[in-house]
Order: sequence, then structure tokens, then C-alpha cells
Amino acid sequence: MSAMIRWQTWSDYSHAAIVLPDGSIIEAWQGLGAGVRRKWVEDWDGIDVFDVDWLSKEKSAAVEAFARQQIGKRYDYLGVLRFLNRRKVISNGKWFCSELVFEAFMLEGIDLLARTNSSRVSPGLLARSPLLRRIPF
Repeated sequence: MSAMIRWQTWSDYSHAAIVLPDGSIIEAWQGLGAGVRRKWVEDWDGIDVFDVDWLSKEKSAAVEAFARQQIGKRYDYLGVLRFLNRRKVISNGKWFCSELVFEAFMLEGIDLLARTNSSRVSPGLLARSPLLRRIPF
């Protein structure tokens, strides 16, 4: 699935997650046990981490709180298929990775990509946000 996402979206990226202050992540994951989960990453080699420089502690906490509320929700396979068939996706309470990340920020008034719906945001497009800065981790 990752290779297909990179190919279809013309990107080096196939996944997105929210990094929490303790170093764990919240992500929407496909496959066995698919859905939104919290996970600790052991090896950060080959993983790019992005930050929003001016993000306040309050906004950061609200983004984290939203992401935590999504834990246990199902993976949005139909939403991912939209990148192949270009059909309009209606919000269904499920998430794919970049959709979850984008929506968490959007609900706090942080528009990572102007005039963009979260269901249309691929990991590669998300990484192009002018508000994100890649940082060493």
C-alpha cells in the first residue's frame, strides 16, 4: 500500500502521524488491527519529522487531545481509494493517516493547506505545507 501511495501521489512520503511530547505517535494505520492507534517508535532512522514553529502549547495540547479521541476509530480504506478514482468522499468517522493529521490541526484553526479538505490530503501534499518545517529528531 505504501508504494502505491507514493506512486499515485508523486511523493517520497506514504505516511503521516502526530508525534506526542513523550516521543510516541498517534497514527491511522492500515493492515492487521487497522485504525487509529498510539505507538512508540523505536527507530527514527529514515523518518522525517515536521514542526509548526509558532504552535502554542494550548493549540498543541488541543491537537493532541483531538488525536487521542480518535484512537480506536477505523482506517479509512475508501478514503485512500479516492486518490485512485477521484470520487468525492463524505466524512465517515474513519481516518487515513494524513487526513487525521490535517484534520487535527484544521479543527484548531491551523490551516496547513489553504482551501483544502482533509479527505484530499496525501502524506506528500501535507509535507508541502508552508507552515511545516522539517526538524532533526
